[in-house]
Amino acid sequence: VAVLFSLTAVGAAGNGAAMAGPGFSLNSFKGSYALGFIGTDLALGQIAGTGVLTADGKGNLTGTETIKDDTVVCTENLSGSYTVNPDGTGMGAVTVESTPDLGNAICTGSVGHEITFSLVLFGHGSNSKVKFSETSPNYIILGQGDRQ
Repeated sequence: VAVLFSLTAVGAAGNGAAMAGPGFSLNSFKGSYALGFIGTDLALGQIAGTGVLTADGKGNLTGTETIKDDTVVCTENLSGSYTVNPDGTGMGAVTVESTPDLGNAICTGSVGHEITFSLVLFGHGSNSKVKFSETSPNYIILGQGDRQ
């Protein structure tokens, strides 16, 4: 039921922040991003949500999201990893670690679910943004994150 990110870690250089030559690197995706996304869960129907995703600049992600999947609303806590290529494209994956919605079988059933996505970074510093497209099977979801 989840719809966000999860990225695969890239090899580290020196202090753990892999530099990808001129252009973008792991450190280009760093800080907290306000997220919004919309799309389709092929099993249930329309899906939309918001959240906050924090990237540490070293390939690790944490965050929360609230999604509305057809008629069900779930809040999910996420953790995962990401890669960034020199051109600003990358991949990510997050796993739903927990939900406070313990009375809802669909929400609790999402715990352990991995969400994979492709991403592209644009802008720099406090104006940086990320666009993403979920690559998990059975989901067609597009979203954007703006650095907070």
